[in-house]
Amino acid sequence: MIKISILTGKIKTGKTTRLMLWAAQQKNIDGIFQPVIDGKRFIYNIGSRTLKSLETSETNNITSIGKYNFSNDTFAWAQQILNDCLCKDLNWIIVDEIGPLELNNKGLEPAITYLLSRRKEIDAKILCVVRDSILEKFIEHYGLQNDYETFNALDQEQD
Repeated sequence: MIKISILTGKIKTGKTTRLMLWAAQQKNIDGIFQPVIDGKRFIYNIGSRTLKSLETSETNNITSIGKYNFSNDTFAWAQQILNDCLCKDLNWIIVDEIGPLELNNKGLEPAITYLLSRRKEIDAKILCVVRDSILEKFIEHYGLQNDYETFNALDQEQD
């Protein structure tokens, strides 16, 4: 049985928004979303319905990529949420979004590697959000060659 579902699409095509709408209709679901609110990225804990700012203007204890500075404390909080999901009886674990930081062992790492390595030991399906431009690198990096299915964020829209 395929345990990894990947929602993919281009940057800023509504992947998180669509996923949040879908998740609102599900039961026994946990994990994280990374919504952009008023132009800033946040981490949202699905289980506790709590929100923490990921983007920061701080200069200490941060991870930077491009023009963005992210709080390492918020990343650590998100990693703990994902690790805690492994101990719960869930139908779905959501990981929004795996990007270049994770492929360079930063950001949500090592929690992503740990979660994906334990996928055969848990009953929950794992749904990851990955932009289409790094999808192949994501699959190779995490060794998912024959254990995933993809869904495009635009599948239900017309061009």
